[in-house]
Amino acid sequence: MNRWFWGVLLCCILGSVSRQAEAKDARFALLVGNEQGWKGDPRLRYAIRGDLLPMAQRLRQVGFRVKVLRNPNAAQVRAILAKIQLRARQQKNNITTFLFYYSGHADRKFFHMGPSKKKPLSYKEFVGFLRKLPVQRRIAFFDACFSGEIIRQFGSLTRYKEMVRKGARGYQPVDISKTIFHRGDESGLQVISSSLDYSWESKRYKASVFTHHLLRGLQGPADRDRDGKISVNELFNFVSDQMVRDIRQKPQMFGVIQRSRAYALAPAYQSQLHIDSNVVGTLHVSVANFVWKQKKQRRRPLRLSVVHGWGTVELRKGNQCWQQRVFLPKGGAGRLAREWVTRPCRLLATQRKGTVTLPAQVAEPPSQTNLDLEISGGVWSSALAGAMPMVGGEIGLRWTYVSVFLEAWGNQHSFLNQRPSQLLSGLRVEGGYARSWGAWQLFAGGYVGASLLFQDLGQPDRLGLLFRYGLSVVPRFQINERWGMTLRAQVGFAVGSFGGVLQNILDGGVRLGLLYRL
Repeated sequence: MNRWFWGVLLCCILGSVSRQAEAKDARFALLVGNEQGWKGDPRLRYAIRGDLLPMAQRLRQVGFRVKVLRNPNAAQVRAILAKIQLRARQQKNNITTFLFYYSGHADRKFFHMGPSKKKPLSYKEFVGFLRKLPVQRRIAFFDACFSGEIIRQFGSLTRYKEMVRKGARGYQPVDISKTIFHRGDESGLQVISSSLDYSWESKRYKASVFTHHLLRGLQGPADRDRDGKISVNELFNFVSDQMVRDIRQKPQMFGVIQRSRAYALAPAYQSQLHIDSNVVGTLHVSVANFVWKQKKQRRRPLRLSVVHGWGTVELRKGNQCWQQRVFLPKGGAGRLAREWVTRPCRLLATQRKGTVTLPAQVAEPPSQTNLDLEISGGVWSSALAGAMPMVGGEIGLRWTYVSVFLEAWGNQHSFLNQRPSQLLSGLRVEGGYARSWGAWQLFAGGYVGASLLFQDLGQPDRLGLLFRYGLSVVPRFQINERWGMTLRAQVGFAVGSFGGVLQNILDGGVRLGLLYRL
């Protein structure tokens, strides 16, 4: 009895792990760029550096393994397609999402790759490859003249447009059973082409118009419903609107899909996760079907750009693992709680299913754009004050690279049985450049200001107006998200009339300050 029980339990565990591994989204993209085309085709200036390479970079950022072909011939493309077909059929190299991208010349029947007389690659042949490819999702982007003609290979384009216009559901251009593989949440095939007629390059964009807007959309603007995820349909709608605005031309789309919710092709970063300085280890942040991995070794605060919504944060340090749920607000920043739930490390490794692991994107330090309140105190020394420096402080506001301070300094000393006093108060404006290294920042710049000097208080007052200018150097340390410390050193000159003579007197000061981010 016990043997049967443990045997069944082991099979269930192995089956569960197998299903989880199968559900993981394995992304692969084949990108082809061709500058020259056939004899008589003009050379495309941006097919490689403006279209192909930026697209490869962006797809890697959203979790695709990318294969890039520069100026291949038809035979080379066929060989790669055959390898992809074989890899997709092998369980150990299983692909769940395949994406194809082409930028180059074409006509109404063929891609212009390599010599035209050496068996060119036809639309019909490529569509046959897509139909037979045994993967869950197939996505294709074609940026070429007349590339909309490839949609006709799936059925009548006129009837397809009519179906879309009427909202009919009964018509299917291809056999649904041969197109959709029933695994996961969304399955099927989606094709977007740049034009039924001519496609265009742009000197302004230094890329083709279609690919430029495709890349822009993938950066986040295509997220029309603001849910933090960009679907292929959202991407098509965004590119359509932009192309109509730019060149009065619409791209074409064909899609046969089965789903309960849209597949997230790319994330739209509309939130941030703040990680305190005391959190150290390897982090996995999971939101929707995306996972960001970040190693945090130094004790300093960190912000990651993430998709908004509810997510799970996993922390591993050595052989210990912890987990917690976190809410990431749209347009804001979420924070980790102090309480973590201990989890077995092997359990955490098997819970992430159907996800895409992406490189973490560290957000810009908030101090670069936020307003800070600074209060500081120290000493100020000048020949105006005599041998004894003035003691005092200042309060100010700092925004990016500009600061405004109100300051007050004073001293009192004994001289011939008298206690003469001095008081200096004024307004100072600073400007310069700041650079950050984690929690540390260094500001260097200059200042100008105006001050009033009161001397011998308690006797007939002597009032003088001073104009001040000089240099400031300010090291800064950010304690946490709100609080920080500064050490300000200044050296400059005070210009004023003393004894009826205009003088330029050397002065300077040092002060220690406390920052609060508003």
